[in-house]
Amino acid sequence: MLFSLAQNLKNKLIVVVDDKVWLCDAFHNQANQQAFSTSAIQIGTLQTATGVVYITENNKPQIVISDGTQIYVYDATVPSFYIADQNGLGMPITFTPGYISFHDTYILCAASNDTGPIPGLALNNTWRLGVIDPYNNTGKLIFPNAPQNVSYIGAIQRKPDNTQAVVPIPSKGNMIMVLGKIVGETYYDTGAQLFPYQTFNQSDFDYGCLNPATVAYLDEIVVWLAINEKSGPIIVYTNGSELKKITTDGIDYLFSQLQDPQDSQAFLYRQDGHLIYHINFYSDNLSLFYDFNTDKFFHASDENGNYFIAAQIAYFNNQYYFITKNNGNVYAFDTIYQTYDGALIPRERICQHISGVDQQYRIANDVGFTIEQGDNNPFPNRINNIIVLDGGLDYTTANISFEGGNGVGAAATATILGGVITAITVTNPGVNYTYSPDVIITGDGTGARAVATLTSTNARIDLSVSFDGGQTFGNDYPYVLNPNGHRMNKLMWWNLGMANDMMLRFRFYALGRFVAYDGELNLRQ
Repeated sequence: MLFSLAQNLKNKLIVVVDDKVWLCDAFHNQANQQAFSTSAIQIGTLQTATGVVYITENNKPQIVISDGTQIYVYDATVPSFYIADQNGLGMPITFTPGYISFHDTYILCAASNDTGPIPGLALNNTWRLGVIDPYNNTGKLIFPNAPQNVSYIGAIQRKPDNTQAVVPIPSKGNMIMVLGKIVGETYYDTGAQLFPYQTFNQSDFDYGCLNPATVAYLDEIVVWLAINEKSGPIIVYTNGSELKKITTDGIDYLFSQLQDPQDSQAFLYRQDGHLIYHINFYSDNLSLFYDFNTDKFFHASDENGNYFIAAQIAYFNNQYYFITKNNGNVYAFDTIYQTYDGALIPRERICQHISGVDQQYRIANDVGFTIEQGDNNPFPNRINNIIVLDGGLDYTTANISFEGGNGVGAAATATILGGVITAITVTNPGVNYTYSPDVIITGDGTGARAVATLTSTNARIDLSVSFDGGQTFGNDYPYVLNPNGHRMNKLMWWNLGMANDMMLRFRFYALGRFVAYDGELNLRQ
């Protein structure tokens, strides 16, 4: 599946799913957590349907898309959707495009298999500049092969390398960074006639990029999954003047155990005042995020403990949205949302090893901490699950609606196999239900029946204990937090057991926030 999304100057979302490009509108009501006035118009079709796609735009504005095969342009002023070429008249580009970005009126594109500089010799170390056609005045975006006295082709110079990404460095004006596999170089737009970007001779980085899909930039930094010829994968960032490593020795060891770290993707965003870099390793089923404010790594997952669902993120109409590799859907994204297609996603904290240098066994009498309670129930009930009682016969289409319940906003979709409804998935759990509604199934089949179940949003914390240093954890011991108005704020678990290397895992379940202080564990020997 090919997937991506981005916001553009026309205040629309550009969404790519498989080989289709969509221009989307979405407005979100924060009060009841519902989307309204959504629309999607297909504006183009790509030549590929799998892999990674990159999106940027220029000031015309034109939306520019690279899928690793061609460069596609959507020009809203015409409107038109076309493949970029050398001259605006149909002469194909002579390179394979990769990562794209925008800087100082230019579209910057990493290139491989480039025969433009030296006909008959395919180079992998070049990067290209895209400009609005200055020669034939077609108004189209073109990537010239340096006609006349101006060059639009750059090349990595410090090491023999393959170009991975060309990235503007935020807040650095005319400065960009060119990343290869094993080296990074900085350039400045000097406005020179022959080629506008000139390298800074006293600065480069000894790390390149393992996968350009992990490159992200925001505020004043660029972050990426880095390697060189003598180092395995690490995560680094730069502000353009110096390179800093953020992975610890523990994270580096974790990366060394990955089977396919190149199958990865990342994004950078700011949430609730925290600057966060999030990276997914799909083949290895691992997701991590790094909080620049606290200088800490955290694991992330879906409700089943697999890789995190978000692949790319965009801020649009006062709301974060993400697209997922799982199904190509676009979802609202915020810290207030703790469900995914109706399933509650727990937040988890695994504490440090509890052991002594003498390696003696100790008995854990109790553990507890102070926590905010009594105001974590903003919505009484939501539709959590729909159970198919009878799948019916001869369905090719089925619509799901709800009647009789006193809540609003619930929605669901049916999965049909061989004419039978095999499952119904909650796409919007709705709000304010106090009793289950009737599930109404309409379509071209007959006989299907289903029933909805509700989940209260009263918060719950589960504790499980490991007696072998975190290799395995035992059963969960739940603690349901107080409902609204009951504000006793201390919770305790008793008689945890005996071990010489104990670890505690807390899982936090709620649709709202958790505010907790440090905990205290009482031991005796």
